[in-house]
Amino acid sequence: MKRATLLAAALPLIVAAAPAKDWKRQTLASAAPFIDRANDEWTRAIVTGDADALTAPYADRGVFVGPDGSTVSGRDAVRAMYAKRRSDVRILKAIIKSEGRVAPDSNDVYEWGSATMTVERNGATRSATGRYLTVWHRDGKRWSITRNIAF
Repeated sequence: MKRATLLAAALPLIVAAAPAKDWKRQTLASAAPFIDRANDEWTRAIVTGDADALTAPYADRGVFVGPDGSTVSGRDAVRAMYAKRRSDVRILKAIIKSEGRVAPDSNDVYEWGSATMTVERNGATRSATGRYLTVWHRDGKRWSITRNIAF
């Protein structure tokens, strides 16, 4: 009898816990195609300097935070930042590696990883790797970048 009472009391807790994991899985699955496409397009667009492609995943009020802590707010301003690439710098190759994602709620995903670029400047070639943290937000069926922090 005690077992039945204990099971009856615990059942709502067990049932409530199951959907909690399910919404996280569903949220991550919903965001994944947007994140994967943006990361894939970034590797090409950063090399070609395609500012439109680089900013396409940003929300209208998205914010880019640079490694030095400087911020650029709004998709148009982020586009302008990418468009004014230095003429003496040429990006030869770029690789992005998404290393983790978590859904803190059903409309946000935090993604982190690293990006490596091979850059040519004044005839010298070097590679550099930086880390990033991106906040993705669902607006209807579309996921977009609200914060992108480069380290």
